[in-house]
Amino acid sequence: MDPVCLQCGAPLKAGANFCGACGAAAEDDPGAVARYREVLERFLADGPLDAAELEQLGALRGRLGLRAHTHDLLVDEIATPPEATVRLRLAVDASTIRHFEVGARCMVRLQVHNDGELALERLEVYPEVFGEEALPPATLETLFPGRAEVVTVWLVPRVAGFQELRGVLHAVDLAGERSAARFEGVRFRVGGASDAPRISVVHVDQRSARVVDNSRSSFAPVAAAGGLVSDDAVWHPVPLRPLPLPQAPRPRAGAPRFTVKGESGQYQVDGHIARGDLSTVFGGRRAADGLPVVVKVADDRADNDLIQAEVSALRMLRGEDSPQLKHLPVVLDQFETPDGRLGTVFERIDGLDLTTIRERLPGGVPPRHMIWLMRRCLSVLGRAHSLGMLHGNLDPAHVMVRPRDHNVWLVDWTCAIVNPAQTGQGFRCLNEVYGPPEVAARKPPMPSSDLYSLGMTMIFAAGGDPAEKTLPEVMDERLQRFLRFMVVGSQRGRAQDAWELYAQLDRLRAEIWGRHEFIEFEV
Repeated sequence: MDPVCLQCGAPLKAGANFCGACGAAAEDDPGAVARYREVLERFLADGPLDAAELEQLGALRGRLGLRAHTHDLLVDEIATPPEATVRLRLAVDASTIRHFEVGARCMVRLQVHNDGELALERLEVYPEVFGEEALPPATLETLFPGRAEVVTVWLVPRVAGFQELRGVLHAVDLAGERSAARFEGVRFRVGGASDAPRISVVHVDQRSARVVDNSRSSFAPVAAAGGLVSDDAVWHPVPLRPLPLPQAPRPRAGAPRFTVKGESGQYQVDGHIARGDLSTVFGGRRAADGLPVVVKVADDRADNDLIQAEVSALRMLRGEDSPQLKHLPVVLDQFETPDGRLGTVFERIDGLDLTTIRERLPGGVPPRHMIWLMRRCLSVLGRAHSLGMLHGNLDPAHVMVRPRDHNVWLVDWTCAIVNPAQTGQGFRCLNEVYGPPEVAARKPPMPSSDLYSLGMTMIFAAGGDPAEKTLPEVMDERLQRFLRFMVVGSQRGRAQDAWELYAQLDRLRAEIWGRHEFIEFEV
C-alpha cells in the first residue's frame, strides 16, 4: 500500500515530508500508526529488536503505508520510560527453587514491596518461564505503603536445564493511577527426575571468576532434600523496568517463534530445547524443506570463540569420509545476531542424551548394551585423536543415543582441543564430576583425558556413582575392571588408546556373552 496525502489524496514518495501536489506536510494515517505502535510495543517488550523483527516491521510499514521516520519517532517515544507513579520493589525467594525437577509441581515465591505514598488497590503479576507454557497470573489486594506481600507462582517444568523467569506487574493505587513494570533475568536450573550427580563446569580460559554449578540454583547451594517450606526465605532483589501505559503488554505466552537467516538459508524457530551456561538451544525447521533443526545461540559475545571452535572441530572431523560420520552432529549453517552473538544451525538428532536415559532407567543401562554404547563412543574418540583433536568436555549430556538402531552421537564440541602439543592449547573448561584430575592441575591435555571422561560417563550410564567411582554389584567383574582402568587418577597410568579399548571391548563381549547378537534396547 503506497502512502497518500491526507489533504489531497495524491500519492507520496517514500520518505517524503511534504506532498508534491498540494505542499501539505506529510502525515500518516492515525489508524495505521496505532496498529504499528501496538506491534512495535509488543516486539520491544522483549528487548532490542532483532533481525527478524526489523524485517517484519519493514514489511508492515509497506503494508500500512507508513514512513520510516514514523518508526524512528515511535521507537524513541516507546523506549523512553515514564516516571513511575507507583513505586514497587520485587524480590524472589531462592529457598523455594533449589530442587526444581522436570514434571514436578514447583513453587516460586515473589515478594512485592510498596514504596509509594498510597496503598495499592490491586496488583497483578503475569509471569512466564522462557520456552514453557504461560503461567497463571497472581493477584494481591490492598498493599499498604511500606509493607510487603508474597505472591506464589506454580509451574510444572517440561525441559531440564537453565531457565529464566520473567513477567510484568500491573498496579492500581487508591487514586486510580495505573503503572506497569517488567522483570526478567531470574535464572534457575531445572533438574531431571534422577537424583544422580549433576555437572559442574568452570570456564578457565574465558572468565576465571565465572563458575556455574548445574547441581544447584543460581542463588544458593543445595541443601538436604525435602522439608517444610518455612518463613526462612532467602530474598534476592529483582530489578524492575517501568513500562508505558496504557499499552503495557503482558508477557507473550508459549514457545518462542522467530526466523533465523543463515549463510545458506532461513530457519523457523518454534520451540525452546535447553539453556546452558554458554548458549541457548532452540528447535525449529528449515524453511526450504521443513527439515528439523537445532539452533544454538551464544548467550554472550565473549563466548563466540567457543561457538566457532565447535564448528571448526566438526568440519575437521567431517573433512574426509569415515564410518564415524554417522556419530557426529551435522552443521547446516551459521549466523550472527544483530548484537554480535554467533549461532549455529544443526540437523536435529533423533535421540536421547544419557542423562535422560538414566532417568528412565534408574538402575542404569543393562551391561550388555553398555558394550555397543562404549564402542561407538570410542570409535568417535579414536577418529578424533588420530586427527590430533580432543573432545575436552565429555559427559552424559553430550552423548546422544537412538535406542531403536543403537546409533550414538557425541555432541557439543565447543571445548574441543586441537593439536595441543603443537599449539600449546590447554583445557577450555573444568567439569568437576566428569573431567580428569589433570584439568584442575593445568596439565597438558592428552587422549587419556577424554578416555577418563568417557569412563566416568559410562559409570553414570551403568547406574553407578561417578563421584565415588562405584558400579552396580551385578555388573560382571571383568566389565567393572575395564571401566575402572579408564578412570585411574594418574594421567599416564590409565588407558591411553581409544582404538585399543575398542578392540578390547569386542573381546570382552565375546568372553561374557558369546557371539554378537542385536538385542532391542528398550528405554
